[in-house]
Amino acid sequence: MVPGVGSGMGEGRLVFVNVVKPGLMAAQSVAGVSLRGHQEEALEAIVRGLTPRPGRPVSPSGLRVTVQMATGSGKSYVGAAAGQRLASRGTVLVVVPTLDLLVQMVGSWRAAGRAGDMHAVCSLVDSELPFGVMATTSPLMIGTWLQHAARHRRPTTIFATYTSVGAVADAYAYWAERQGELLPPLGLMVCDEAHRSSGSVEKTWTVVHDQAEIPAERRLYMTATPRIWAPPSKAMKRREDALQPLPEELAVSMDDQRIYGPQVFTLGLAEAIDRKLLAPFEIVVLELRDPLGDRSGTQQQGVPWGPGVGEAEDGSEDEVPAARIAAIQAGLVKTMVERVLQRCITFHSRTIEARYFAETLNQTVEKLNIDNPQKYPEEFWTQWLSGEHDVDFRKEVIADFGSSEGDDGLRHRVVAQCKVLGEGVDIPDADSVLLQGRGSMVDIVQAIGRALRMKPGEGKTASLIVPVFLKPGEEPGDILESESYSALIKVLTALRSHDARVVEALAVPQKSGKRTKGRSAEAACGPGESWSGEGGSGAFTLPVRFQAPVDENVLALFIASRVLTGENQFWREGINHARRWHEETGGLDVPYSAMVGEEGKFPLGKWLSDRRTEHSAGELARHRVDMLDALGMTWSVSDARFEAGLDWARVWAKGHGGSLAAPARASIGGYAIGTWLSELRAAAQVPAGQPGALVPERRRALEEIDPWWCPAWPIVWQRTYAVARQWWLESDGLVDWTVLPVDTVFEGEQLGRWVQAQRAGWADLDQEQRDLLAALGIGEDVELAAARAAAAAKPKVSRADRFGAGLAALAAFVEREGHAKVPRAHKTEEGLSLGAWLNNQKARRDKLSPEQRGQLEALGVTW
Repeated sequence: MVPGVGSGMGEGRLVFVNVVKPGLMAAQSVAGVSLRGHQEEALEAIVRGLTPRPGRPVSPSGLRVTVQMATGSGKSYVGAAAGQRLASRGTVLVVVPTLDLLVQMVGSWRAAGRAGDMHAVCSLVDSELPFGVMATTSPLMIGTWLQHAARHRRPTTIFATYTSVGAVADAYAYWAERQGELLPPLGLMVCDEAHRSSGSVEKTWTVVHDQAEIPAERRLYMTATPRIWAPPSKAMKRREDALQPLPEELAVSMDDQRIYGPQVFTLGLAEAIDRKLLAPFEIVVLELRDPLGDRSGTQQQGVPWGPGVGEAEDGSEDEVPAARIAAIQAGLVKTMVERVLQRCITFHSRTIEARYFAETLNQTVEKLNIDNPQKYPEEFWTQWLSGEHDVDFRKEVIADFGSSEGDDGLRHRVVAQCKVLGEGVDIPDADSVLLQGRGSMVDIVQAIGRALRMKPGEGKTASLIVPVFLKPGEEPGDILESESYSALIKVLTALRSHDARVVEALAVPQKSGKRTKGRSAEAACGPGESWSGEGGSGAFTLPVRFQAPVDENVLALFIASRVLTGENQFWREGINHARRWHEETGGLDVPYSAMVGEEGKFPLGKWLSDRRTEHSAGELARHRVDMLDALGMTWSVSDARFEAGLDWARVWAKGHGGSLAAPARASIGGYAIGTWLSELRAAAQVPAGQPGALVPERRRALEEIDPWWCPAWPIVWQRTYAVARQWWLESDGLVDWTVLPVDTVFEGEQLGRWVQAQRAGWADLDQEQRDLLAALGIGEDVELAAARAAAAAKPKVSRADRFGAGLAALAAFVEREGHAKVPRAHKTEEGLSLGAWLNNQKARRDKLSPEQRGQLEALGVTW
C-alpha cells in the first residue's frame, strides 16, 4: 500500500462538505474547443465520479477515478474541461511525463478556456515556456502560489513533470515546518499518462498518490494504456523461493482501486477506430535477409547494397549496422511507394543511428531509382530529430514533415527520431511508423500511437512497418520455427497494451477460414504478400501482412504461443455465451450492454449486435448464421436498433436517478442516447396514425423506464428535477429545501438556484410539475407568496392620483420654504420622496399633460 493512501492527515485531515461548487462552464462551450461526443461522455463520468454524494463521508485519501482513452482521442481537453467543472476557482495540479508535453499541455488548457494564473514546476526557464507562465522548483515559491490561490479564490493551474512533482510535496512540508500552517489541499490533481505513476513504489513520482505528501480533494488519472504488457519469457520459471525483483507490497498497479480509484470511462483502441477517432491500421512485416550474414539470400531479395549505399561522409557507418540499415531503408522505400504512404516516422534507440538513417536514406532511394525509374522517385524528403535539437528546430522540422508534394515536389517524407516524438506529442499527418522492436515497451507503445492519430475526417489508414532479419536457411513465413520474429512479437505485445482484444482476436482463425482471393487479394495486400488474421468481435480487425503466405491457423498459434499467455477464441467464446443465455432464457433477447462470463467481462450484447451488422452486410458465414438461428437470433435491424437504444436508455436511467431527460448531445458507451431520445420525443408529438408517429408499444416501453421521458414542459426542467430527486434520494429524503444554499451545484446543475426559482415561480408551474416537486418536499415560498398577495390586495393608486399627491406636497414645501428647489433626498412626514418625485417629473416632462406642466410652473418649478 502506498504511504498516505487511506491514512488521515492528522489535524489537517481533509473534510468535504455536501455542497460543491464546480465551474459552470459546459463542455460544449469551452473557449475555442467544442468537445466531441466521446469526450463529453468521459467528462460526465469524471464529474459524477469526483462529485461527493450528499450525506456520505469521503475517504481521507480524497476522491479518485481513472479514465482510459485511446491515444489521440483528446485526453488533454477532457482533463482541462474537468478542471473547469470541478475547480473553476481552485488550484489544479497537472502532472505529465516530459517537458515537451508540459509545454503542449499549457496550450491545451488555455485553448479549453482555463483562465487565471499558470505556473510550471520544472527545469525550464521562463523564456522556454508559453507567455505568462513562470517556472520554479523552489518549495517557498510553490507554497506562495498555493497560498495566494486559496486566499483570493483565483483559478490557478500548476504544471509539473513526474520527475519534478516532488517539489510540490516539498512545498507542503516546508510550509508546515517553516510557516507553521498547513497549505490548503489542491482542488484537483490530473495525472496524464498515468501508467508512468505505476510500478515500484520507490520511484520518486509515486508521491502523486500520497495524500499526506500532496493533499488533493480529487485525483484524476488518465491514460491510454493502463497496463504495459511484457512479452512472455521463454526462460525457465523462477523457483518459488527465489528473490522476486519487485515484491507485491512494493508495487503500484493501476488495477488497485485504493490508489487509482474506479475506472469510470473506457475507450479502447478498437472502439476508437470504429468511431473514426483514430486511423485503422495494418502491420506490414518486412522479411529481410541479413546483408552480412546471408549474402546470397540478400542478392536474391534484391536489397541494394554496394559502393555508395549506406556510406556517410564522417564514417559513422562504423558505429552503426550500416548494411542492415540499408536493407531496412530499401524495404521501407518499397513499402511506402507500393502502399502510397507519404509520411513515415522511424524510431531509433540511439541518436547516431537516427541521424545516419536520415542522412543516407536518399542513397538507397537513388539506387532503387536507377534500377527502376518508373516506380521509384529520385528523392525522398528526410530529416532527423533528437533531444539535442532545440524546440524551435523541432517545430520547423515537424512543419516541413507536414508539407505536401505541392510545396517542394517531394511526395514521400521520412523523419528519423530518437526519443523525441514520444508521449503526448501530436503528429497527425504521419501515416506510417517503422518499428524495429528495440527500446522499452513504453517507447514502443508510444511510437504506435504516433501513427494512429488523425485529424477529424482525414480518413487515412496507417501502417506499422516491422523489419525482421531472417537467418540463413530460414524462409519467409516460417513464424513458428523461426526465432527471427522477436521484433514482431514485441510490437504485437505493445499493441496489446493499447487494446488487448485487438491482438487476442488474432489468436483464433476468423471468417471460418474464408480468405480473400484473386485480384481483390492482390489489391488489398500488394505484390508478393499474403493476408492474415482479419477477424474479431468488433468492426475493426487487424490485418497482418507478410511477404510469403502465412496460414491464419499458423498465425493464430504464433499469437497464442508467442504473444499471449493463453488462447482467446472470440467466436467460440461468444457462441458459447449465447448458448448459455438461450438455455437460461429460451431465446437471444440480449440487452446491448449485457456483460456475461467470469467477472462479467464478455460483451455478449455487443457481440450479437456485431453479428447482425455482419449479417446485414452479407459477411457472416452461412454456418454461423445457422448456429445463431438455432438459438432464436433476432435479425431485424430496425427492431434491433430500437432494442439497443432501449437498453442504453435503461443504462442511462440507472445512472441518472431513473430519468431519461438526457441532453441532445449525450452519449453513453459510444451510443448517441441524446439524439435517439430527441428523435423519439419528436415522433411522440405526431398524432397517432400519421406517418412518423411513435408506435404505442415503443411509447409504453419508454414509459416503463421513465414515465416522464417526454413531458409537456421543457426537457431541461425535467433534467434538473431528476438531479434534485437524486440529491433527495441520496439524503434519505431528509432535505430542508428552504435552507439549501443558492450556490449549490450537484451533478453539474445549478441545483440551489433552480430550487429557489421553482419555489418563487410556483404559481406559473403546471399542476403535474407541482406534484412532482411536492413529492420531494419542495413547496411554494410562503413568505414571497404572502408578499405578492398583499401587494395584489393593496388598493391601486392611479398615476393621476400619485401626481396629485406629489403636487400637494410640493405646494406645502413652497409655502413653507418660499421656493421650489427641493433637495434630492427630501422626504415628507408621510414618507413621500418629494425630491425624487420632482426630479422624475422633470425627466418625463414630455409625457406630462399641458395642465400638469402648468400646475408645476405655477409653483415655481423650472425645467
